[in-house]
Amino acid sequence: MRSRRMYLTSFYVTIIICMTLYCTPNGFLYKGVVFHRLAKADDKVFEPRRPLAEYAGISPRHCGLKCFNHHLCSSFFINKEKKVCKLSGEVDARKLIKAPGYRYYVSEDCKRSDLGWEYLGSRDRTKAGVLCQRWDQQYPQKHSYQFLAGAQNYCRNPVKSYAKFPWCYTTETDNTWDYCYIPKCATPARECRTTDRGEDYFGTVNWTVSGRKCSRWGDRPPGNQSYAILRAEENYCRNPYGEKAAPWCYVMKDKPEFELCDIPRC
Repeated sequence: MRSRRMYLTSFYVTIIICMTLYCTPNGFLYKGVVFHRLAKADDKVFEPRRPLAEYAGISPRHCGLKCFNHHLCSSFFINKEKKVCKLSGEVDARKLIKAPGYRYYVSEDCKRSDLGWEYLGSRDRTKAGVLCQRWDQQYPQKHSYQFLAGAQNYCRNPVKSYAKFPWCYTTETDNTWDYCYIPKCATPARECRTTDRGEDYFGTVNWTVSGRKCSRWGDRPPGNQSYAILRAEENYCRNPYGEKAAPWCYVMKDKPEFELCDIPRC
């Protein structure tokens, strides 16, 4: 009985600790943002240059919190034994150099398209570090994006093809709006959809339900400019506006037409 009680106590202590430290199988979780460890970058660090910030005597979790709270940080290197933390933006994995003991974590609060039209993350500061205005407020900036009221003050690209990157209105009276820093994702997209219509799907399926090969988005029908945002998406199934029942693509028959793709739910 005593051993069972000790086992249960140990079990619940482990659960409590894990909840306190925001544990995930391969990283850390803080306020809904996952920092995923890239095992292929173990024992490496970026080329010698000044990081966004560097800290000593700090744990991996606190290093992640530092990155979360830095508006230009999207990844960090941590040496658990030396307790050295280096914050960074986007890193070219091909330029990493050997540095025994370091582990590399990347933020999943990122974009997969160049324009970031699909971005639904929680970054809420401009690239200059200015706090974003809430979308459900009209001060100090008046606007017509009330349909984003549920997005709090997070950076968005609501018109998708209008702006070059996600952006927001600022809380400064002399600065109406500005772009936000949203890093490109460093981890592969999942081969499934999390919504019914798959607006968030960024996998590599390029066949329709009937087995037809998808055409490249750059070869879309002349005059259809709505899907110019997909030019960089090769011929992968997508549903950027959610107007179709599932991710889809164009196929070539006598004339261009579309077909749905078979993308499973996650």
